[in-house]
Amino acid sequence: MSVFDMCIDILPFHLLKLSATNFMIRDDKMMQLVHQNKEPITPFLYKVKTLAKQGISVVLVVGSCGDFFDVADTTIMMDCYSCHDVTGHAKQVAGMRPANGGALAASKLGFGNVTPRCPVGAAFKPNGRVYVRSKSVVNYGDTELDLSGLEQLVSKEQTNAISLALQRLTVLAPQNKMTIFQVLTQLDGLLEKDGIDILSNGQFDGTLARPRTFEIAAALNRLRSSSKQGTFLQLT
Repeated sequence: MSVFDMCIDILPFHLLKLSATNFMIRDDKMMQLVHQNKEPITPFLYKVKTLAKQGISVVLVVGSCGDFFDVADTTIMMDCYSCHDVTGHAKQVAGMRPANGGALAASKLGFGNVTPRCPVGAAFKPNGRVYVRSKSVVNYGDTELDLSGLEQLVSKEQTNAISLALQRLTVLAPQNKMTIFQVLTQLDGLLEKDGIDILSNGQFDGTLARPRTFEIAAALNRLRSSSKQGTFLQLT
């Protein structure tokens, strides 16, 4: 699995700042009380180190939990608006207290398998009802698509292109057998070959600007369908 493939399928990690506490961390005491068989969420603390083995860097801002000192490669502290490398001190502090053994043990393992998901083509049919209200909000069929968490979107023109790209999925994935990675790779190839006008059926449209594939994937992840099949099928 390529780094790009992993990024697409674990893209929700982009929303760490909006996540529940137990998604980020569960200390050893809580892990002993609530066994992992009873808790479906694996804390990010137990996975962050394994991402590096996949070539994925993580910049994490932490103000209330020192357990990440045990697995951090570099620790930067802000003091009076200045950055200071305190990695050595952080390791020293971590060494003075019992380490989070579970996190250290998990950091030596692999990330694990990411189950590929296949977009359900029919779920992306807006039935002619698409209106881009702003850079971060799209009325897509019966759904309001919220893209406010996509910090790399810089213009409404990119959002216009994303709304057209989502509609293109009904053509690219009609049989629900292509994974997100495969569909987006095919779409990226079409954009490279024929330009962004491919999204408007070859007609010039001055209101379009090309977004990154990651933003298209993020929009795809945020779109919810009322279809009985849902938005995605998981390959087993």
